[in-house]
Amino acid sequence: MNNLIFTALLFFLISCSGNTITDYTALTVRNKVDAEVDHLKNAISPFQKITQIDHSRLAKDEGVYTPPAVVTIFSDKKVNAELLKKDQLIGVDLPFKILLYSEPDTQNVTLAYTSAEFIQRRHSLTGQDVKQFRNEISQVINKFPKAIYAQNYDRKVEDEYGLIIQQSTKPFQKTINDLKVAILSQDDTQMFADIDFQKESKEVGVDIPPTYLILFGGPAPGGKAMKNTPRLGLDAFCQKLLVFEKENGDVFIAYNDIEAFSDLYYETKTFPQMIINYRLGNTLGGAVE
Repeated sequence: MNNLIFTALLFFLISCSGNTITDYTALTVRNKVDAEVDHLKNAISPFQKITQIDHSRLAKDEGVYTPPAVVTIFSDKKVNAELLKKDQLIGVDLPFKILLYSEPDTQNVTLAYTSAEFIQRRHSLTGQDVKQFRNEISQVINKFPKAIYAQNYDRKVEDEYGLIIQQSTKPFQKTINDLKVAILSQDDTQMFADIDFQKESKEVGVDIPPTYLILFGGPAPGGKAMKNTPRLGLDAFCQKLLVFEKENGDVFIAYNDIEAFSDLYYETKTFPQMIINYRLGNTLGGAVE
């Protein structure tokens, strides 16, 4: 009888151990995020879907843990073209992006997105300039309860906040080609999508200079950098690399500073973020010099 009681007690303790509860809780949170991602799929059906990146599952495949986080990138060519006509640099914040995720200290789902106000402040635009962008993204996020919206930090954003811009010494297409080679030369990095904004703009009757966006990232290093700061899955992971040629023929690249966005959203910077920023500088900078 004593052995039976001991066995039952041991089973109870094991069943209620921290690991079991943690695994169960993680699965519950993931299911909540997945449910909202499914909801988003319906909400963006009128738009062109570019890509969807499941940060946590990609990281898990590489043996790295990060909280559930899925970013969905979708597009309206006309909205993009009208904004890019004003300033090609806006392309680093296009097209529409929505992140559904959970912070590491909660079981709740949070929705973060690139807002019209963010673009307006980061690129010194007027409210009228971003009106169409605002109207279309609002149609999507209004399908979700405001209670799950992430905290708004737009007021902290200033002109060209968190942007790293570098001039290329090479022609436009050569710059793109060399950047892609350099990116894929890193064994832990992969391409997710690319967008030829100039081509798309022509399709809707708008002429802009050559402008091209490359979406890429490293699931393992990205997962480590997002572990305690998952909202970075909106702006920094995947990385959005813009290549653009000005009317005078000068070619530039622009991308987001990971540490700047971590400081914006979390008021902290981590060692993995610093490592990736350093790698980006060497890889991308070296490819265009």
